Amino acid sequence: MGFSYTVKTQKNIDDVIEEIKTKLSEIKFGVLGTLDFKEIFAKKGVDYPHDYKLLEVCNPQAAKKALDSDPDIGLLLPCTIAIYEKGGENYISLAKPTALLSVASNAELESMGKEIEEKLVRVINNSK
Repeated sequence: MGFSYTVKTQKNIDDVIEEIKTKLSEIKFGVLGTLDFKEIFAKKGVDYPHDYKLLEVCNPQAAKKALDSDPDIGLLLPCTIAIYEKGGENYISLAKPTALLSVASNAELESMGKEIEEKLVRVINNSK
């Protein structure tokens, strides 16, 4: 079992991002920010030829519950979804909450992570 869930998409990256944002809002998740690594690297004089965008996604109620349970869990927040190009093809990848939260040894959080992961995987599968 790896730490990510990745699928290939035939859609262009910006269209995938818009679709993911719409589907996330339907399940009460929002996008806190989008990191455009190609653009960030270019500003620092580093050439990176691939599109790579990272969405920071969060459900405020779930995040509050996680932080109330253990403030150090904030180090694992927010959830991240990458949309990127590799070898001429586009991919959507989720850092699996279950894998990240497994380091916490907290059964309640692991259960919550499983529920969140199932929702985010559904969003990804419906956006590809």
